[in-house]
Amino acid sequence: MIHSDHFLFLLYLSVMILVTFLQQEYVFLPQLTTLDIVSEESRLQILETFQRSRWISFLAIPVLLFMRLFLVSLCFYVGGFFFSGMGEKKFKDWWHISLIAQSVMVVYGVTLFVFNISVGSDITSRLTRYTSLLCLGGDNMDSWIRLPLSSINLFEVFYWVVMSLLIVRLCKTKIGKAFQFVMSTYGVGYFFYIAFLMFLQLYLS
Repeated sequence: MIHSDHFLFLLYLSVMILVTFLQQEYVFLPQLTTLDIVSEESRLQILETFQRSRWISFLAIPVLLFMRLFLVSLCFYVGGFFFSGMGEKKFKDWWHISLIAQSVMVVYGVTLFVFNISVGSDITSRLTRYTSLLCLGGDNMDSWIRLPLSSINLFEVFYWVVMSLLIVRLCKTKIGKAFQFVMSTYGVGYFFYIAFLMFLQLYLS
Protein backbone atom coordinates (compact mmCIF):
# COMPACT_ATOMS: atom_id res chain seq x y z
CA MET A 1 0.00 0.00 0.00
CA ILE A 2 2.90 2.36 0.77
CA HIS A 3 4.42 1.90 -2.68
CA SER A 4 1.04 2.34 -4.36
CA ASP A 5 0.51 5.53 -2.35
CA HIS A 6 3.81 6.89 -3.61
CA PHE A 7 2.85 5.98 -7.17
CA LEU A 8 -0.56 7.66 -6.88
CA PHE A 9 0.93 10.83 -5.41
CA LEU A 10 3.50 11.06 -8.22
CA LEU A 11 0.80 10.31 -10.80
CA TYR A 12 -1.46 13.08 -9.51
CA LEU A 13 1.50 15.43 -9.33
CA SER A 14 2.50 14.69 -12.92
CA VAL A 15 -1.03 15.18 -14.23
CA MET A 16 -1.51 18.45 -12.33
CA ILE A 17 1.83 19.84 -13.50
CA LEU A 18 1.07 18.86 -17.09
CA VAL A 19 -2.40 20.41 -16.96
CA THR A 20 -0.99 23.59 -15.42
CA PHE A 21 1.65 23.85 -18.15
CA LEU A 22 -0.88 23.28 -20.94
CA GLN A 23 -3.27 25.72 -19.31
CA GLN A 24 -0.58 28.38 -19.31
CA GLU A 25 0.48 27.67 -22.88
CA TYR A 26 -2.93 27.36 -24.54
CA VAL A 27 -5.19 29.49 -22.33
CA PHE A 28 -3.36 32.12 -20.29
CA LEU A 29 -0.68 33.08 -22.81
CA PRO A 30 -3.09 33.49 -25.76
CA GLN A 31 -5.37 35.60 -23.56
CA LEU A 32 -2.47 37.79 -22.47
CA THR A 33 -1.24 38.11 -26.05
CA THR A 34 -4.61 39.35 -27.29
CA LEU A 35 -5.29 41.58 -24.28
CA ASP A 36 -6.63 44.80 -25.80
CA ILE A 37 -7.49 46.82 -22.69
CA VAL A 38 -3.86 47.83 -22.12
CA SER A 39 -1.18 49.39 -24.29
CA GLU A 40 1.32 47.32 -26.26
CA GLU A 41 4.10 48.24 -23.83
CA SER A 42 2.03 47.20 -20.82
CA ARG A 43 1.09 43.95 -22.53
CA LEU A 44 4.74 43.11 -23.15
CA GLN A 45 5.58 43.87 -19.54
CA ILE A 46 2.77 41.59 -18.35
CA LEU A 47 3.97 38.79 -20.64
CA GLU A 48 7.55 39.21 -19.45
CA THR A 49 6.50 39.12 -15.80
CA PHE A 50 4.36 36.05 -16.42
CA GLN A 51 7.16 34.18 -18.22
CA ARG A 52 9.61 35.07 -15.47
CA SER A 53 7.40 33.97 -12.57
CA ARG A 54 5.40 31.07 -14.04
CA TRP A 55 7.74 28.52 -12.44
CA ILE A 56 6.31 29.45 -9.04
CA SER A 57 3.03 27.74 -9.91
CA PHE A 58 4.86 24.46 -10.59
CA LEU A 59 6.59 24.62 -7.21
CA ALA A 60 3.29 25.33 -5.49
CA ILE A 61 1.53 22.25 -6.92
CA PRO A 62 3.27 19.56 -4.79
CA VAL A 63 2.97 21.75 -1.69
CA LEU A 64 -0.74 22.35 -2.17
CA LEU A 65 -1.40 18.70 -3.04
CA PHE A 66 0.44 17.48 0.05
CA MET A 67 -1.32 20.03 2.29
CA ARG A 68 -4.74 19.02 0.99
CA LEU A 69 -4.10 15.31 1.51
CA PHE A 70 -2.57 15.92 4.93
CA LEU A 71 -5.44 18.09 6.16
CA VAL A 72 -8.12 15.71 4.90
CA SER A 73 -6.30 12.77 6.51
CA LEU A 74 -5.93 14.76 9.73
CA CYS A 75 -9.67 15.49 9.82
CA PHE A 76 -10.38 11.76 9.52
CA TYR A 77 -7.68 10.78 12.03
CA VAL A 78 -8.87 13.20 14.72
CA GLY A 79 -12.54 12.52 14.03
CA GLY A 80 -11.95 8.79 14.28
CA PHE A 81 -11.48 9.08 18.04
CA PHE A 82 -15.10 10.22 18.37
CA PHE A 83 -16.62 7.41 16.27
CA SER A 84 -16.75 3.83 17.48
CA GLY A 85 -14.77 1.40 15.39
CA MET A 86 -12.70 4.09 13.70
CA GLY A 87 -10.34 5.32 16.40
CA GLU A 88 -7.98 2.36 16.02
CA LYS A 89 -7.15 3.26 12.44
CA LYS A 90 -3.72 4.72 11.81
CA PHE A 91 -2.96 7.99 10.07
CA LYS A 92 -1.59 6.12 7.06
CA ASP A 93 -4.98 4.40 6.62
CA TRP A 94 -6.73 7.73 6.37
CA TRP A 95 -3.97 9.05 4.12
CA HIS A 96 -4.60 6.13 1.76
CA ILE A 97 -8.31 6.95 1.62
CA SER A 98 -7.63 10.63 1.02
CA LEU A 99 -5.17 9.76 -1.72
CA ILE A 100 -7.54 7.48 -3.62
CA ALA A 101 -10.45 9.92 -3.28
CA GLN A 102 -8.26 12.72 -4.63
CA SER A 103 -8.58 11.10 -8.05
CA VAL A 104 -12.04 12.70 -8.26
CA MET A 105 -10.55 16.19 -7.94
CA VAL A 106 -7.77 15.40 -10.41
CA VAL A 107 -10.35 14.21 -12.96
CA TYR A 108 -12.37 17.37 -12.27
CA GLY A 109 -9.36 19.56 -13.06
CA VAL A 110 -8.60 17.62 -16.25
CA THR A 111 -12.26 17.80 -17.32
CA LEU A 112 -12.38 21.57 -16.91
CA PHE A 113 -9.14 21.93 -18.86
CA VAL A 114 -10.38 19.74 -21.74
CA PHE A 115 -13.62 21.71 -21.94
CA ASN A 116 -11.68 24.98 -21.78
CA ILE A 117 -9.48 23.95 -24.72
CA SER A 118 -12.15 22.28 -26.84
CA VAL A 119 -15.22 24.49 -26.42
CA GLY A 120 -13.87 27.69 -24.87
CA SER A 121 -13.90 29.40 -21.50
CA ASP A 122 -17.49 30.67 -21.83
CA ILE A 123 -18.99 27.19 -22.09
CA THR A 124 -16.62 25.94 -19.37
CA SER A 125 -17.81 28.65 -16.99
CA ARG A 126 -21.41 27.68 -17.77
CA LEU A 127 -20.53 24.05 -17.04
CA THR A 128 -19.10 24.93 -13.64
CA ARG A 129 -22.17 27.06 -12.95
CA TYR A 130 -24.75 24.44 -13.91
CA THR A 131 -23.00 21.67 -11.94
CA SER A 132 -23.05 23.75 -8.74
CA LEU A 133 -25.51 25.72 -6.64
CA LEU A 134 -24.71 28.75 -8.81
CA CYS A 135 -27.49 27.48 -11.07
CA LEU A 136 -29.93 28.82 -8.44
CA GLY A 137 -29.05 32.36 -9.46
CA GLY A 138 -25.72 32.86 -7.75
CA ASP A 139 -24.37 34.94 -10.62
CA ASN A 140 -26.56 37.81 -9.49
CA MET A 141 -25.15 37.75 -5.95
CA ASP A 142 -22.04 39.27 -4.43
CA SER A 143 -18.74 37.48 -5.05
CA TRP A 144 -18.38 36.39 -1.42
CA ILE A 145 -21.74 34.61 -1.68
CA ARG A 146 -20.87 32.98 -5.01
CA LEU A 147 -17.84 31.31 -3.43
CA PRO A 148 -19.74 28.81 -1.20
CA LEU A 149 -22.33 28.25 -3.93
CA SER A 150 -19.66 27.28 -6.46
CA SER A 151 -17.87 25.11 -3.87
CA ILE A 152 -20.89 22.81 -3.60
CA ASN A 153 -20.87 21.07 -6.98
CA LEU A 154 -21.46 17.61 -8.41
CA PHE A 155 -17.78 16.68 -8.29
CA GLU A 156 -17.53 17.69 -4.64
CA VAL A 157 -20.58 15.57 -3.81
CA PHE A 158 -19.10 12.65 -5.74
CA TYR A 159 -15.84 13.19 -3.81
CA TRP A 160 -17.75 12.79 -0.53
CA VAL A 161 -19.48 9.64 -1.82
CA VAL A 162 -16.16 8.07 -2.89
CA MET A 163 -14.63 8.81 0.52
CA SER A 164 -17.66 7.28 2.23
CA LEU A 165 -17.42 4.10 0.13
CA LEU A 166 -13.72 3.79 0.91
CA ILE A 167 -14.44 4.19 4.63
CA VAL A 168 -17.11 1.48 4.38
CA ARG A 169 -14.46 -0.91 3.04
CA LEU A 170 -11.81 0.17 5.57
CA CYS A 171 -13.94 0.16 8.71
CA LYS A 172 -16.50 -2.50 7.71
CA THR A 173 -19.35 -0.15 8.53
CA LYS A 174 -22.57 0.97 6.87
CA ILE A 175 -22.67 3.65 4.17
CA GLY A 176 -24.89 5.88 6.30
CA LYS A 177 -22.44 5.93 9.19
CA ALA A 178 -19.52 6.41 6.82
CA PHE A 179 -21.18 9.40 5.15
CA GLN A 180 -22.03 10.84 8.56
CA PHE A 181 -18.37 10.44 9.52
CA VAL A 182 -17.27 12.30 6.38
CA MET A 183 -19.73 15.11 7.09
CA SER A 184 -18.62 15.39 10.73
CA THR A 185 -14.90 15.41 9.93
CA TYR A 186 -14.00 16.55 6.42
CA GLY A 187 -17.29 18.43 6.10
CA VAL A 188 -16.55 20.55 9.18
CA GLY A 189 -13.02 21.25 7.95
CA TYR A 190 -14.34 22.16 4.50
CA PHE A 191 -16.88 24.52 6.05
CA PHE A 192 -14.17 26.39 7.97
CA TYR A 193 -12.03 26.51 4.83
CA ILE A 194 -14.85 28.12 2.82
CA ALA A 195 -15.62 30.50 5.71
CA PHE A 196 -11.95 31.53 5.79
CA LEU A 197 -11.95 32.21 2.04
CA MET A 198 -15.16 34.25 2.38
CA PHE A 199 -13.57 36.29 5.17
CA LEU A 200 -10.47 36.93 3.03
CA GLN A 201 -12.60 37.96 0.08
CA LEU A 202 -14.63 40.38 2.19
CA TYR A 203 -11.50 41.76 3.87
CA LEU A 204 -9.60 42.28 0.62
CA SER A 205 -12.56 43.90 -1.09
